[in-house]
Amino acid sequence: MFNVSGSYWLTPGEQAEAIDQLLAGNLLKWDNTGALSLPLKSGGKTDIYVNMRDVRSCPKTLRYLAEIYANAMRRLHVRRIMEIPDGISPVAALVLDMTGIPMVTVRPEAKPGRVVSGKLIGNLNHGELVGVMDDVVTDGASKIPAFNEVRSHGAKLASVVALVDRQGGWQKYLASAGFAGQPFWFGMTLHDIRRYLIEHGLMLRCNPDIESKNPIIVALDGKSWDDLIPLLVQLRVSGCILKVNDLLFDQGIARLIPDLSVYGRVMADLKGHDIPNTVGNICKRLAKCPPWAVTVHASGGAEMIRAAKTELEGTGTKVLAVTVLTSIDEKTCEEIYKEQPLTQVIKLARIAAEAGADGFVCSPNEVGVLSAAKPGMVFATAGVRSEGKDVGDQKRVGTPKGAVANGATNLVMGRQVLGASDPVAEVYRVCREELGIEI
Repeated sequence: MFNVSGSYWLTPGEQAEAIDQLLAGNLLKWDNTGALSLPLKSGGKTDIYVNMRDVRSCPKTLRYLAEIYANAMRRLHVRRIMEIPDGISPVAALVLDMTGIPMVTVRPEAKPGRVVSGKLIGNLNHGELVGVMDDVVTDGASKIPAFNEVRSHGAKLASVVALVDRQGGWQKYLASAGFAGQPFWFGMTLHDIRRYLIEHGLMLRCNPDIESKNPIIVALDGKSWDDLIPLLVQLRVSGCILKVNDLLFDQGIARLIPDLSVYGRVMADLKGHDIPNTVGNICKRLAKCPPWAVTVHASGGAEMIRAAKTELEGTGTKVLAVTVLTSIDEKTCEEIYKEQPLTQVIKLARIAAEAGADGFVCSPNEVGVLSAAKPGMVFATAGVRSEGKDVGDQKRVGTPKGAVANGATNLVMGRQVLGASDPVAEVYRVCREELGIEI
């Protein structure tokens, strides 16, 4: 049997087709405000709910789902299907009919006093390869009775086959419960459904007024996509700009930017610094899925900046010129540029502005001078920390309130947000308490 980990039993085209079928069957519910308001059985809340129980009222969708599940079970070469009732039960019955693979049902609890009183309804034999069939997976708790039955009968688990991974932390939960490493095979993720709904205009990414008011750029550094998903789902309604650097190199432009754009405007922090042709080629790729902004080093020169602007013309993507990195202090600036930071920032900003840059990345120490000299441009200040917060490796820093007062249009805040016990609450706190912005 092949390893199902990290793969999906539906192709991207089939995922879109499946979502169409769920919509046709009225099996998807969503909160169009972006809030997490729909209650889940696990006790949490979500912005999208997959209601497979109602598939009984839509025969066409029922048959479609049974056909795709049947294909997955055939590919696994299972000898027994185990259903986890009751959302998947109508589909499972049709899969049994289509495949001829015998089926058992596992109850969450035994029912004493019944003719069939145990948790297992049907026969499960030693050595059989079993495919567990379910509709969605959130924390994975409802799958534990199935794992226990497979173990106790000496059978072998091929995989849990579910249509949707809700990305609700099931890996961590099952590991803590002693079931680490159990195979799961999904048709799609909740993110795939969210992206489809937003890209097709059925679901609002965020209130545009809120997006226009929130100046915070959250730096998503050092995190994997799976780690970021729960945070992104909550941040979506706040209207933050999402800055990516290392994750963009890991996932790639064509994959990550469309995915990340589901949750907010994207700042592709590529810090382009190469010959004009190379930077132009990079921006040509960005133009196919244009982000809110891309960064290039002003020290790359006017011709390089113009190449970036040329390739992104008409896309709406802003070219932001990085001046002097906020991790560089006065001594290091002298070593590199033979100038103090403010002098060098002004020099680089002049070159970038004349080349057509839309704005600059600078420290809070220089933003006042730049904003006064070049009004109407974007001034994204890095090295922003609230009073008393750890500055880390940043050398030229300032507070959110101070930076905005001096003309900053956007505030790059990474570790202060990501390191908070509740990152989303920290974003709201900074906006409301320090900047006086209600979002």
